[in-house]
Amino acid sequence: MKNKMSPLVSPRFFSEKEVAKHCTKESCWVLLGTRVYDVTGFLRMHPGGEALILRRSGRDISREIEGPPHRHSENARRWMEQYYIGELNRDSTDEDTETLRPRKKIPESTTEEEETSAINKCSKVDEETDLVDWRKPLGWQVGYLGEKYDTWVHQPVDRPIRLFENDFFEANTKTSWYMVPIVWMPLVIYLSWYCYTLLAQERTRLFITSDYSILVHKYSFPFIFMFGMFLWSFIEYCIHRFVFHMRPPAHNYYLIMLHFLLHGQHHKSPFDGSRLVFPPSLAAIVIGAFYLILRQTLPEGLGTSLFVGGLCGYVVYDMIHYYLHYGSPRKGSYLYGLKAYHVKHHFEHQRAGFGITTTFWDYPFNTVIPEQTF
Repeated sequence: MKNKMSPLVSPRFFSEKEVAKHCTKESCWVLLGTRVYDVTGFLRMHPGGEALILRRSGRDISREIEGPPHRHSENARRWMEQYYIGELNRDSTDEDTETLRPRKKIPESTTEEEETSAINKCSKVDEETDLVDWRKPLGWQVGYLGEKYDTWVHQPVDRPIRLFENDFFEANTKTSWYMVPIVWMPLVIYLSWYCYTLLAQERTRLFITSDYSILVHKYSFPFIFMFGMFLWSFIEYCIHRFVFHMRPPAHNYYLIMLHFLLHGQHHKSPFDGSRLVFPPSLAAIVIGAFYLILRQTLPEGLGTSLFVGGLCGYVVYDMIHYYLHYGSPRKGSYLYGLKAYHVKHHFEHQRAGFGITTTFWDYPFNTVIPEQTF
């Protein structure tokens, strides 16, 4: 960690007219009291959509932060501070020009370039006080956080995370969203054709007892496929709740590290676009395991039909998950509700709301995110 204290930098001041100018997708500013925030980079991420912020650009959003309809969580307020750029100067006589007035003395050693950089950069993590050293890979550091890990990992930041020093290992933890359908959809299409032709041979039978069996007809393939997708939604819920959100013991370095690699890093940096879907190389291990289990427990035509439906469900899950973080669904649509639900899971209710593609399984398992009341 750094021992040298960061220089004290004067805040930048803006007139009301200057703030009001920034009301487009290319440059969107809002106020919290007299504090000015440039939220341009947050527009696509906002669960309520871009239009909701744009309608309030250049204005004080204190009432919206407190609600109704939604009271923003402490994590959401902490997240917003990453976009702080300066203060409102209500007494400015030159309304067309932003001004810079010193409040604190800047050390002489601070250059003009360093000062400007510090103002515009809007540091996303206080590297002087954070529990880890962000200049180094985090994969080997988080295990030492112990009992502080759970609180730390659920305080999200908007900055990239490096997990490993080795470039090869690091590269295998990242992937672009389009790699998921490119890799898996051809397999879904091929296996769908294979299963249908296999069932069409009318030799696939499901044995209820040693003497009684049921013929699995080719026309049942679409129903088996859809049941496989439904089965995936349950597997998705269980993995998210019981694996990704396990509570690693505070004294176990390796379980904390494993949790961070599997899912903790996503909660720490929820808008890292390179880690919103599973890299195919790692997903292949789990997908292959499910395939072998189904092939060993069910007839080939039936087991493979279930598998391909589940595989399609997985692709849909990964695409929806990416969209919930970066998409702007139409207000009132199904995905609009899912986006708001999932963002609440990240920022406020990390022990509830485990459904991604659907909230169905949250109801029987009593993990539904409660509606906010005022």
